[in-house]
Amino acid sequence: MTRYEEFDSLRGLAALIVLIGHYLMVYPSYANYQYGSNSSYIIYLFKETPLRLFFSSGNESVILFFVLSGFVLYLSVNSAKFHYSTYLIKRVFRIYLPYLVAISIAILAKMLLSQIDLPFITDWFNKSWTGPDTPSLLIEHLLFIGQYNTDAYNNVIWSLVHEMRISIIFPLLIFLFIRKKLRDSLLWLFVLIFSSTLFLYLFGSNVDITSILLSFHYSTLFLMGAIIAKYRHGLFSYTVKKKKPVKIALLLGAITCFMYEGIIGEVDFLNNYIFRDYVVSFGVCIFITMSVCSQKISAVLRSRLLTLLGKISYSLYLYHLISLFSLMYLFYNKLPTGLILIFSFFLSFLLSSASYLLVEKPCMRLGSYFTRNKQEKVISKDHIGLKRKIG
Repeated sequence: MTRYEEFDSLRGLAALIVLIGHYLMVYPSYANYQYGSNSSYIIYLFKETPLRLFFSSGNESVILFFVLSGFVLYLSVNSAKFHYSTYLIKRVFRIYLPYLVAISIAILAKMLLSQIDLPFITDWFNKSWTGPDTPSLLIEHLLFIGQYNTDAYNNVIWSLVHEMRISIIFPLLIFLFIRKKLRDSLLWLFVLIFSSTLFLYLFGSNVDITSILLSFHYSTLFLMGAIIAKYRHGLFSYTVKKKKPVKIALLLGAITCFMYEGIIGEVDFLNNYIFRDYVVSFGVCIFITMSVCSQKISAVLRSRLLTLLGKISYSLYLYHLISLFSLMYLFYNKLPTGLILIFSFFLSFLLSSASYLLVEKPCMRLGSYFTRNKQEKVISKDHIGLKRKIG
């Protein structure tokens, strides 16, 4: 299976953008920003100018995670060596076990540190680490893919709930909706997009962030990535041949789509999360294509620093809020908030690096170990079948 290192770096950059956005959420002027209001000029710059790309694109970065997952999982499912049980075991070891370690640390940190009185900071900050630690809540976090309050200990895990749910049924989605002809694949995609949008408008007025309806919605983003993966050779070959001005225009178009919310923020009808997700995902599809088809972009994404960032991206996503909440509870009113954020930034990378080395890599090795016998049997059967054909 072809591995695109550029995609790891894109994930790393997306995880970093999520971190930056979350850290700024401790400031009321940022967390409570409303389009068209008389907010401070610096917050306006972060929200409604190209700076938004780096400082306010957390939700957009999650869309990138979903589309990229669809691309990568399609390559795995479409492999000649694909076996569902092998695929599922590896997904569990890749996503669930590192999550389990991280959520255990988050729960422990919350129990130890949140007893300290902390004054109101922002609504976003105060909805985590403030509720009671009930047995049902702990069990729900252990079971992972149900509908529950994912804000209680580590509010980034809502996206992982959808990631794991969709991963479980993704081979079936590919079998049903990704067809031989591009036209048919796109037709099914549009049918699913229309259906999920209709269901959300009809039944999603008070939809929970881990709702099954939202999983249906996000599965269409996975399928976008899968369609790109299926037709990647023709798409990449076509894009590589384009002249430099065309590639620049494509990149600017992708950036514009990624910044969609900041551009039309005051237009309520257009600024809803359903329509916004699809505009952003279209930009993500261009980013994915350009990351491979532009030599300069590819070279930057393959740089040592970004490659390293890509490797620890999952752990960075899991641990940056644990670092932030722990240090805020320990040092609030003792150190300036800005200094706490700087310390938390470096602690996040320290925790992420340790998690990658001590948790993620061993989990991936274990996943490979437990599926090795099954893979060897599949290879052996193929070898015997080939011998019979030759005989």
